[in-house]
Amino acid sequence: MTAREQGLRRIAAVTVGIAAASAIGTAAVAAAAWADTHAARSAGTSGGSSTDSGDSGDATGGTSTDNSAPSLSRTDQRPHVTSGGS
Repeated sequence: MTAREQGLRRIAAVTVGIAAASAIGTAAVAAAAWADTHAARSAGTSGGSSTDSGDSGDATGGTSTDNSAPSLSRTDQRPHVTSGGS
């Protein structure tokens, strides 16, 4: 077997190993995200809705909302971004 053939076999083995490691890593991240979401739902909260009002320091009777988050209930249907020209 020539050096070239050995190199090609090694490259193939390394490529398969990297692909396997990537799949395992992806599955681990997905499992962690699922567990975090499941824990948040079990606790009665949604993972993405924070009640931190930032550094504004204004209390609103024990409940605060995230003043920096954009509204998710848009009534206008214009695009968020337009491209080209003015």
